[in-house]
Amino acid sequence: MIPKIHNKKRTLIVDGSILIYRIASALEEATQWEDDMWTLHADLKLGKRVLDTTLRNYQDKLNCNKIIIAQDHKNNFRLDIFPEYKSHRKKVRKPIIVKPLKEYLKENYESVSLPGLEGDDVCGILATKPGNKDKIVVLSGDKDMRTIPGIHHFIHDDSTEVVDEKTANYNFMYQTLTGDMTDGFGGCPTIGGVKASRVLANKKDLPEMWEAVVAEYGKQKLDKKYALTQARLARILRASDWDSKKEKPILWKM
Repeated sequence: MIPKIHNKKRTLIVDGSILIYRIASALEEATQWEDDMWTLHADLKLGKRVLDTTLRNYQDKLNCNKIIIAQDHKNNFRLDIFPEYKSHRKKVRKPIIVKPLKEYLKENYESVSLPGLEGDDVCGILATKPGNKDKIVVLSGDKDMRTIPGIHHFIHDDSTEVVDEKTANYNFMYQTLTGDMTDGFGGCPTIGGVKASRVLANKKDLPEMWEAVVAEYGKQKLDKKYALTQARLARILRASDWDSKKEKPILWKM
């Protein structure tokens, strides 16, 4: 636990999709009715209770007096940049009570969804909004949230971290190099975690890191435009990346 996390009340921003998926997956049960007849079922009423209890427990644990659920929008701006983004996930069956649990969250909790954005983008924008520093705790299970400066609590290992801006920028550039195959983009060919760390070592700021990233892509005969596309896929939006008047993302560039 990060020291002083309990010293003042904060708002808990929850990546709704990850929490719902975990609960919905855990509650599915397979039943054999006859020799060759199997069905899946899940108790939605139980799912709602588990969801409520889980949120209350995190709210108490992290000393938050308010909960906001960040929801995915039906559209995703990254598909305009790279049509293959997360395309492999279309073939993966979602747990059967994911959709009704999402509706339950929307009806019973304060929820925020922004046009064309994923829930983690909403988390990133709210966490980095001017005046919100140290007032937000982001609850997620996504390691990519470490590209966002702020206080984070991770569901998968129940850990709390404070990520400063320099570390967040490093993680962003690291992700730009390594890519994320779970999201369907590959980053820079032949670059794994160890080599990405070497490329970024001792770079003092984001411009210097970006220069090193572009140079590494160049070694693979890939131009700056290609590197920029990978960076835009890797970047979880911050407040500076969102035009609230036009309700459109501001695509990252250096």
